[in-house]
Amino acid sequence: MTAPLLIVDFDGTVVRGDAPVRYYAARIADTLRPADARDFLAATERYLSAGPAAAAAAADTVEAAALRESLDSWGAVLSLAARRYDVPGPVIAEAFARCREAMIDRACDVELVGPLMDTLADLRGDVAIVLVTNSPRDSMLPLLDRLGITAAFDDIVAGAAKPDGLRRLLQHRLGPDLRTRPWRACSIGDHYRNDIEPAVEIGAAAAYIDRFGRADGPATARARRAEDLLPVLRAWTADPQGQARRAALAGREGPG
Repeated sequence: MTAPLLIVDFDGTVVRGDAPVRYYAARIADTLRPADARDFLAATERYLSAGPAAAAAAADTVEAAALRESLDSWGAVLSLAARRYDVPGPVIAEAFARCREAMIDRACDVELVGPLMDTLADLRGDVAIVLVTNSPRDSMLPLLDRLGITAAFDDIVAGAAKPDGLRRLLQHRLGPDLRTRPWRACSIGDHYRNDIEPAVEIGAAAAYIDRFGRADGPATARARRAEDLLPVLRAWTADPQGQARRAALAGREGPG
């Protein structure tokens, strides 16, 4: 590997906004009885407003556990559907596929995180920027085209099967550096288990977008918004071996 490697997540990182999650939940709700659909959508809204703290207002212990343990809003919808309402896996998968297709349409409100994309453009050339997402390639590539950012990345890995897929990618891309210079990789994302943990466990840098202040585990830096992590990305690019960590310790990672 010649250049340091920057791994970038998509949902909640490159783009944000809850309209796609609401669409996903609505398609699942379409398969439920009216009363269950109403309760399911209400629980989803509570999570979107308060994150895991929404468990305090849950209707029962199963719903509370589903909300409390979910690492992001997509996971909350899936967990609520499967654990609280016994929605079959294929039905959930179909709702997700329909959501990804809907996101291609400009009518679906998707916010591109402009400051992050500007920073990636500035860093391009000094680091290899790889978009790594669990979303399927067939819907991801048209969405990137819609947003005008397909060319913003040196490589795009869709259907990545994170977290294990990210572990394999880091092993492949780093090669011998995996053991000797793991700090030459950095991962930024909003899902701790998928985006952050695989980097932390090998000693790479990790910038955690912690929307709800979960603090799920160690990271080089964490903040509620991607914008607050941009100085850390720049510091890591300038000195992968140490500047990002010193920046984080100095409090430059933004509100935690």
